[in-house]
Amino acid sequence: MFKRTLACALFAITGHVYAADIQVTTLVDEDKDDTVCSLREAVFFLNNRAKKEYENGYHGCGNKDASSIILLQRDKEYSLNTSLELKVGMTITTATSGDFNDNKKGANNATLKMVGSDRIFFINDGSVEKELILVNLNELNLKGSATKLNDGGLIYNREALNIQYSRLTSGNATRGGGIYNAGILSDTEKTAGIVRIGNSILEGNKADKGAVIYSEMPRYLVFQSVIRDNQGTSAIDGAILFVQTGFRDETTGVALQSRFAGINNTTIFQNKGGYVANIREGMIVNNITMIKNAAGLYLQAPKWTSKTTTGETTTEEKFPSAFVSNSIIVDNGTTNCVTSSDDESVVQSTLTTSDCNLHAPAERPNFMWDKNNLKHKLIAGDSVEKDICDAPPADGLLCPFTTPKDQLVGFFKPRLLSSYSTLSDSLIVNKGRIYSDGSSIGLASCELIDQRGKNRSGYDELCDLGAIELVINRSEVPIAGQDILYGQIAKFNISESLLDGELLDSASCERILGKRSDGQTWQPGCLEVQQTLTPSKGKLTIDQFGNVVYTPNSNWHGADKFNLRIITTTTRFNDVSNYYITIPTTIVQDPPNNFESKTVNVSGGSLGLTSILMLLGLIGFRRFKA
Repeated sequence: MFKRTLACALFAITGHVYAADIQVTTLVDEDKDDTVCSLREAVFFLNNRAKKEYENGYHGCGNKDASSIILLQRDKEYSLNTSLELKVGMTITTATSGDFNDNKKGANNATLKMVGSDRIFFINDGSVEKELILVNLNELNLKGSATKLNDGGLIYNREALNIQYSRLTSGNATRGGGIYNAGILSDTEKTAGIVRIGNSILEGNKADKGAVIYSEMPRYLVFQSVIRDNQGTSAIDGAILFVQTGFRDETTGVALQSRFAGINNTTIFQNKGGYVANIREGMIVNNITMIKNAAGLYLQAPKWTSKTTTGETTTEEKFPSAFVSNSIIVDNGTTNCVTSSDDESVVQSTLTTSDCNLHAPAERPNFMWDKNNLKHKLIAGDSVEKDICDAPPADGLLCPFTTPKDQLVGFFKPRLLSSYSTLSDSLIVNKGRIYSDGSSIGLASCELIDQRGKNRSGYDELCDLGAIELVINRSEVPIAGQDILYGQIAKFNISESLLDGELLDSASCERILGKRSDGQTWQPGCLEVQQTLTPSKGKLTIDQFGNVVYTPNSNWHGADKFNLRIITTTTRFNDVSNYYITIPTTIVQDPPNNFESKTVNVSGGSLGLTSILMLLGLIGFRRFKA
């Protein structure tokens, strides 16, 4: 009851913001006639609101003016005993904070946990003839049952399912540990399920076939997401992302041009048991970082036949039906690519190994990774996942996997090594191709944004391989500094100001700029301190990881304002006039606050003033009664 009451109170305060939306006001999975709205009751109302008896709501949920949006409380867990059946279009989402400046999507998700022996969602309107209904699941954590199911450990879908800023975990099934996507287009069945998953984490799911997704056709798209630590099997159909049947010739070309089937801008690592994905006709894999998995890709996409009729003449021409481009696909078990006997997939503009060097045209070659070459060391440091990247001059093409503060999805950031003489020495940066002509060349074009949503800004029609684009946007440099009191030392970090780069090491600074005029050794980043509005009032040091220590010269009162000018591994390849990043910095020093309150304390002692007054009142009351 306490949880119920608390929920009602919270929504009473903020309810006016979502007046038309259906607010779930209990964490309990129930269906009974009261004024409290459960998630199950909310779904039932939307499924049946077209019926006259439910047009004004159902068991405390909705009314005739209600939208098709169901709101759940932030950071709360909803336990489910049985599956929720979604038969009409709707959106189930976590409520926003109400703070206009709060853009931390995915950080405060509501959780749906299956405590029974069932999946969480069954999405099907019951017809293969009607248009697909649209179901949106936004900012949710889905946790599966402890029981292994047949099809769809978390979700069974035969409609248009869109998932954003969510976590799909602990799904377990024979087929589709996370999602089973049903439906094969035919002359009789006009609709089949389609799944879009973006900005989400797919982790810790298991299945004999399709640990994350089992799709009867290649009607899924995973983008700007992380797929990690899922468990498949070593069979071909045991892939983490598995497709049963490819598109027919009649639909393959449309699928390729629309680019709605495949994986892009996604990080995939530490998946176990089998291939990451089998690639069928009509699929495009683009700008992914796929490393450290048990196995790579299984390619099984023969050429498709395009028919063109002019008058009474019909001509046929064969084209590749699947493309893998602009990606990092290395260190996945013993093989990064395995092909079926009839496969004609094109793998191009990708950092990979010889087993994936398949049908790449001369103008879009692959780049070969050599595991035994020390300069090709994959991860900087000794750990795949770590908050700190080994600093220059350490080798390592990628920083360890890390998740920035207040973000849902982490990544492996590419590095520009100190040993590179020119930008072209990199195996990753500016090795992808940007085209937009809509032709077969267009099928190899880089994604417009990266996993983080940053624009892929290249020149000479180039972009970076993998899920992350190194971006130098000086307008995004935040102000640095700290407030301190007399006798204190300021300590802060400027890593967020390095614009995807790392501080250049001292030796590289000397190699580029020469020796310092004062005879001192260069500090990391070739540090320069440029006073702006005040004379210098302290001394400053910086280490290779961007930790700054500022020591005041004395107990002065006020501010010391200056710019930190540093060179990073990304900016050193700019024109000499643009080597430095300028970081505005302010140190404010104040005297300690020694003010002591002079307010008279009337509540101390054995009896405070309030207690005395209460006693006097009781005495008076007893006399009155007497």
